[in-house]
Amino acid sequence: MSGSMKLTLLLLATALALPAAVPRLTAVEPDALSPGAEAVAKGVNLDKSNVGKLFLTAGGSDVELEIKEQTAESITFTVPANTAMKRYRMMFLTTGAGAAYMEQPVSVEVMDEAAAKARAEENEAELEVIEAAPEEPNP
Repeated sequence: MSGSMKLTLLLLATALALPAAVPRLTAVEPDALSPGAEAVAKGVNLDKSNVGKLFLTAGGSDVELEIKEQTAESITFTVPANTAMKRYRMMFLTTGAGAAYMEQPVSVEVMDEAAAKARAEENEAELEVIEAAPEEPNP
């Protein structure tokens, strides 16, 4: 078998082992959660054929999240009640023969319910200020 034929077969085998599309997280709403809370991770290629499990991760401490609903653009999840309060990165496990853990550049903070509610109200107030910004006067 020629070298180019071997290379072609190797590339084909590698392509078949990869997920159909590479999943990626871009945001989590809200970004401050209390244990037991529900949130939505947003991104691309997040459907069940690409993402098998979703986690919070911090310094080797991983917390598996309960997936409630999953589409190509979002994953609705619940934070377990016994989750330690600290800042985490999001991570998921891809599906298929080449399954891999992929830590994402998206962070969330798990905090007590009162602090999470206060953060959400603060973020909402900031959005209202941005949306209510006056238009520039015409000279």
